[in-house]
Amino acid sequence: MNRKLLDPFEPEYPEAVEACLDDEYAVKCAFSHSGSLLATARSDGRCYIWDMDTLNVMRKLNHGETALLGLSWSRSGRYILTYDEAGICIVWDLQTEAIRARVEFGSAVAHACMHPRTSSKFIVCPTREAPCLVTIGSDGATEPIISPIRISADSVNQKAKAAASTCCCFGKKGVYAFFGSSKGHVYAVDTQSLKVVCSTKLSSSAVNTMARNPRGSDIVTSSSDRILRVCEVQLPGQETRRKVMPADTPPAITVTTKIQDIVNRVHWTQALFSSSGDYIVSGIQHKAEHNIYIWDKFTGSLVKMLTGPNELLEDCAVHPLRAIYASVSTFGIIYMWTRVPQQNWNAFAPGFRELEENIEYLEPEDIFDRRLERPEGEGVDCVQARIQQDKRAAAGADESEMSIDVDITDNDPLFSDSDSQSDDDGFVLPVLVECDDNLVSTLLPEPDPQLADPQLAANEAPTTPGQTIVES
Repeated sequence: MNRKLLDPFEPEYPEAVEACLDDEYAVKCAFSHSGSLLATARSDGRCYIWDMDTLNVMRKLNHGETALLGLSWSRSGRYILTYDEAGICIVWDLQTEAIRARVEFGSAVAHACMHPRTSSKFIVCPTREAPCLVTIGSDGATEPIISPIRISADSVNQKAKAAASTCCCFGKKGVYAFFGSSKGHVYAVDTQSLKVVCSTKLSSSAVNTMARNPRGSDIVTSSSDRILRVCEVQLPGQETRRKVMPADTPPAITVTTKIQDIVNRVHWTQALFSSSGDYIVSGIQHKAEHNIYIWDKFTGSLVKMLTGPNELLEDCAVHPLRAIYASVSTFGIIYMWTRVPQQNWNAFAPGFRELEENIEYLEPEDIFDRRLERPEGEGVDCVQARIQQDKRAAAGADESEMSIDVDITDNDPLFSDSDSQSDDDGFVLPVLVECDDNLVSTLLPEPDPQLADPQLAANEAPTTPGQTIVES
């Protein structure tokens, strides 16, 4: 669909369920950076890659027998990270369906995230270990480098083996990484020096999920105290919604908006930003409700509530470019939420007039006459005028110096990023054609046994086209 025909003032959130994807073991889902692919993590240890155009499964990745806990896409969409309860993290190459890197930890992985600019780095939050930054070699043959990150002195309790971090995410450019702890702290870590730059305490409850704004510098968190918090991250030299921070300003994390359901006091499954970064999207954890709430990021007021079937909502994901949401139910069904776009044809043709209803066309009586009379009284032969016009057009095309109207296509700012430093930005998942052996055997003729035997083929005399061999 042509994005220029869409109404720019149309709301950025969906309205109803358009399609359902039947995946009985799905527990988590995530869109790729371009939004053309949807990945689902399954409880049977496999990962499915869905095509958003055809809504069919493109790849099936077998991680193992342990249930997957989540996944993360690279910026190019060529690599995907999967992690499970056994503490195994695997980076897959979707072009070859090969394992690029495999890292094992001593405990289950609570959360992991790929670097937003390069596919050779990702951060991991094991449940009983300190968070780590993993660096993968370019050739894939060298062992990954695991760099532990000590976010605080009392982050790991040696007696109780408490979790050092529960969730994580990268900043927009990957210079900083943010971690949420089980004690309610949020830490900003420099990915080069692996040192804590700043931290803040949100509450005494654990931070369950964390996500960054794709169009800004703020992050959103969901805690066990059933409150969603929007935190503004002020980094040196980075532009925020209020002002541009000077280069010598120390970084800080400030809570700007708090969102909660005071009446029902429900738990939130996931906290995400919309594609534009102006709305907060989250689902509730209720055994008989499948609802998604949408709030305004600045005011915290409820904008829209999407009501689904009476099924438990496991996870939800937001399309990075369009008003499309994906939610996973407890039965493994993936619901695609969207809205029917209203096309604005005036943006394409300024003189175009939209009709509310059909208008009867009154054809003039002399519209197909050979000779027409002008208001001045002169007669014009329509056929001869058309022939002369075609001759002038053909003569003008033969001229060496002619003005050529070239339509220059500008890059869509939603699909392009000037700060991009990743490889394979134009990666397209190749299509694999699977042929049925029974169907191939019925379509292809059976081979000749004489041609299959090399001795018989060698004894045959060579022939030329049109020649007849007579045996004596």
